[in-house]
Amino acid sequence: MRYTQNQQQNQGICSETAAKMDLLLEHHQAGSRITLIGMGANVGMTMAKGMAGVYFHSSALLADAAHSLSDILGDVVTLYTFRKSRKPADLTHPYGYGRYEALGTLFVSAFLVAAGVGIGTHAFEHVLRFLPDLFAATVSSGVAESAREILGSVVGGSSEVATNGGGSSLLSLGHDHNHAATHTVDAAGSVVVDPRAIWFAIGSIAINEALFQATMKVGRRTNSDVLVANAWHHRSDALTSLVSVGAIAGAIVGFPILDAIGGLVVSIMLAKSGLSMATDAVREITDTPPSSQLTDSVSDALAAVCDDIEEVKGVDRVRCRKSGPFVHVSVNLLFAPDETAAAVERAADMVRSELRKKLDYVQTVEINTTTK
Repeated sequence: MRYTQNQQQNQGICSETAAKMDLLLEHHQAGSRITLIGMGANVGMTMAKGMAGVYFHSSALLADAAHSLSDILGDVVTLYTFRKSRKPADLTHPYGYGRYEALGTLFVSAFLVAAGVGIGTHAFEHVLRFLPDLFAATVSSGVAESAREILGSVVGGSSEVATNGGGSSLLSLGHDHNHAATHTVDAAGSVVVDPRAIWFAIGSIAINEALFQATMKVGRRTNSDVLVANAWHHRSDALTSLVSVGAIAGAIVGFPILDAIGGLVVSIMLAKSGLSMATDAVREITDTPPSSQLTDSVSDALAAVCDDIEEVKGVDRVRCRKSGPFVHVSVNLLFAPDETAAAVERAADMVRSELRKKLDYVQTVEINTTTK
């Protein structure tokens, strides 16, 4: 079908604008709602873990409650930048506020990297603590004790660190993800795990995994990088709680080193995800061109639109700039030398309108014209 009527053009622009507004409103409501749900869940987990920590006299659960409290800051950043990025363009921000979302993604990604470093540091510390005991299985107790004293001095400046399951050292820096079990000490001085602690870890896994799935679904539907980053933040909490379950179960069956091994694996996963999202956010903030896949999809859509417009003879130099959930497009359209200025302007407006209808993430289309 060929578009050549002004009436068709005006009707298309009106319907496209109304549809855009409805979609933005729906996305705004969905993103805000899931972030507020996550914030409420973190408040609830902070209170539950805090009270349980006091009741069981568990410093680990109290530290976990402090961790959940710190997660609320990530939710606040996500909510603010998500809403800000959806504001319409104005005189101070002629291209809109989309890059506020990139700033939010960078901030939340930093939380993920910090979580990975914290878990990895804590896991490495535990590996050092377990090495003397493993070494003791094959060498004399005197040599093992010497090894314990040496490793203890490396970890915390004292041989007590090597045998103290509840303490912390200078290696435990930053975001502490210690989900160790509630414990008591028996007459022989051995650590006895309280199996009831495992239910708090299991509950945390269920809640955070549900938040991950729901937030990721909304993030992908709304094309929101900051929601995706916050979803991975929820997943990081679920993974650390999963390590906690492994630690408790390992301690019960006599293999506490499972905690350290699992912690190292999780730390690598979280740090890798955080760095990847942070890199994408920095690329967007510094105006680095988006992926070729995005540019190709815009080019294909432009070609399909221009095939239906008689005056346009070709498409050249398609460029894209990503701004949060939106994309700004610049394109050069080719016209016949004898085409009138009015016809060229009308065709350009139609291309702009049809492209924005076809790709809902396209916010602005800058069109340059040349003759073919």
